[in-house]
Amino acid sequence: MRGYSNPEIQGRLRHLAEKLDQLAASDAAPRPSARAGRTRNGLVPRAIEKVLTDAAGPMRVCDIHAAVEDLLCATVPIPTVNCWLSKSAQGDHPRLVRLGHGRYRLIGSC
Repeated sequence: MRGYSNPEIQGRLRHLAEKLDQLAASDAAPRPSARAGRTRNGLVPRAIEKVLTDAAGPMRVCDIHAAVEDLLCATVPIPTVNCWLSKSAQGDHPRLVRLGHGRYRLIGSC
């Protein structure tokens, strides 16, 4: 247990213990975790695909984003949607076709 004899570590542990004591003594409500608002891995891409599958035609990014948020009943960052759309329209086996600035449709749909 050499790490505990290190003065820097001892100072950090003391500081941490003081902070924990302060938190335990306070009446403050716990803050939500940074991960609390995040969606499960793969949930947003599946929602985007569902939205585009159900669409009557090509869609704009802002409309896809709004539909994904409605479908998931949760806030989704627009860069998350935009990034997935952009990546899915590239590569050897793209899932989407980019029809113009901010407009996409699934490959195989009319």
